[in-house]
Amino acid sequence: MTEEEFFLKIPEWIKADKKDWNIVTIVAYFCNKYEQKNGIRYKLVRSKAGPTSTKETRDFSKLFSIFAPENYKDLPPEQKASFREEINKKIYNYINWMFDYKFRSGDRSVNGTQLFLSPSIINEFERMYSKFVRNGEIKNSFSDLKSIIEKEYPIFLDRNELTTLDDLNMIQRIWIQKGKPENIESKVINLAIKMGILNEK
Repeated sequence: MTEEEFFLKIPEWIKADKKDWNIVTIVAYFCNKYEQKNGIRYKLVRSKAGPTSTKETRDFSKLFSIFAPENYKDLPPEQKASFREEINKKIYNYINWMFDYKFRSGDRSVNGTQLFLSPSIINEFERMYSKFVRNGEIKNSFSDLKSIIEKEYPIFLDRNELTTLDDLNMIQRIWIQKGKPENIESKVINLAIKMGILNEK
C-alpha cells in the first residue's frame, strides 16, 4: 500500500466500530485528527514495509501495551476482544484529548506520536479519563436507580423531583438535616449509596 492509498482509506477505516479497530486504524485516526487540526497531511516516517508498518504504528502499539492489562497476551480470545474495544476507545479519547485539550493552543502542538508515550502526559490523561469513566458509570447507575424507584418506590417520585444527580444530592442533604428518619427517602438514599451513586455522609 502506498502512502496515498493509505490516506484515501482513512475515512472508511475510522468509521468502523471501535471493537474492529487495530493499530493501523488508530494511526489513521491520528492522521485524520492531525489534518483537521493543522489543515495539512501528517508526514509518516517512511518505512520499506509501507505506511501500515512505520514508527507511528510502533508507537501506538507501545501505547496499546501501556493501556492493556499486564496479562493481556495470556487472556482467552473473548476477553481479549472485550479489552481491545475498551483500550481502543481509551486511545481514541487520548488522541482527542491531546489535540482538543492538552495542545489546543499555545506554542506547543502535537507534531508526532512519540509525544503520546510521555509518562507525565499519560499520567495526566489517566487522571482525567478515570474521572470521565467514573462519571459515565454514575450516569448509567443513576438511570438504573430511577428505574428501580419507578417500580418499587413510586411514591418517592410523587414527593420528590428526581431529574438529575443534583436532585438526589439535595434530597440526601435534606435527609441528613432531618436526622436520617426512616422513610421512603432514606430507603432510596441508602440504595443510591449501595449502588455507588452517592457517598455516605
